[in-house]
Amino acid sequence: MAKRIIILAGQSKIYSKILELAIKPINKKKILKELSLSHQRVRRYTAELVDKGLLHYDEKNGNFIRTERGNTYLMKLTSNKSDNMMLSSYDISREIISLESDNTLLDARNFMIRYNISRIVILQNQKLAGIITEKDISKFLYSTFTEKRLSEILIKDIMTKKLLTVDMNSSIGESIKIMLDNNISSVIVTDNEGHHKGIITKTDIVEYCAYHVKKKYIIKDSMSKKVYTVFPDENIHMIVLLMNTYKVSRIVVIDHNKPVGIVTSQDLLPASSLLLDKTANTKMVKNINNQRFIPSRLSSMFLAEDIMTRSPLTVSYNANLSDAARIMVRNRISGLPVVNNKGLLSGIITKTDIVKTMYKEFLITSKK
Repeated sequence: MAKRIIILAGQSKIYSKILELAIKPINKKKILKELSLSHQRVRRYTAELVDKGLLHYDEKNGNFIRTERGNTYLMKLTSNKSDNMMLSSYDISREIISLESDNTLLDARNFMIRYNISRIVILQNQKLAGIITEKDISKFLYSTFTEKRLSEILIKDIMTKKLLTVDMNSSIGESIKIMLDNNISSVIVTDNEGHHKGIITKTDIVEYCAYHVKKKYIIKDSMSKKVYTVFPDENIHMIVLLMNTYKVSRIVVIDHNKPVGIVTSQDLLPASSLLLDKTANTKMVKNINNQRFIPSRLSSMFLAEDIMTRSPLTVSYNANLSDAARIMVRNRISGLPVVNNKGLLSGIITKTDIVKTMYKEFLITSKK
């Protein structure tokens, strides 16, 4: 008996596009380029189509081609008005990279480097138990001043145990609302039985904006107009204090009001990890905050220009929001200085700014 084809809301649109391309043999690289999908999503969707018997995979040359069943299915999609459904949270989610709670921080660190990710979902007996991020590890190491090696610290001792989830059929807007309401950067996608099926992050929302919301929003309407800046010869302690005081993770370095560099919290580890952590040694933080310079001869010699990323990527305030989103996705960055027609600093656009605009987009769409 043929396997019944079950399609989630929004998947039909992606399926049809892939099937249309696969009228002739096509590989994953070509699909990725034509549809502007990430490698993970191309791999997932093609695997699902093969599993449903809609695509045939030729292992010899690595190509996919539409099957007869795929032809019939595509004809039904073409005549079905429901193909215009909005994508679901699952549709833009990515595969979960996980470890067990008894693994160590060294394991987590190695996984993050291997898969080029900043968060890992933690399981216990194959069930969701928590999540650990790159920032969690940094804060723990520099706030507790532990002498233990990474291989001696268990993930379960520092992971965040409270996990927020969404159903596979939930809208992208619902996932965004959870992120914004709880000030988090990711939610887990689960099925009706609570089994984890994927993870959706702010980066996924930005990627959605980059390739599915074109020429609709202007950057100056979404950007943060308040930008915290320093001069190239500013002591790095001032950067840390600005980040700590205003709860921001990037400072723009300017010269004659033109952005010449950018410094992020990652550039400042370990100092910024200590000062940005609420659980850090409060007495030490207070002592540092009350001083203009870090009480270290070597530290006080470091200036913004010594650690900044020079000639940072910028974007015009008249450009489309999707342009900024594409730059962030392609360069794996989380914020861009915004400049006016004269190249002067006018604001900053971050992933969070884009996510907030996308939430407005989904609110408007849901009312139609």
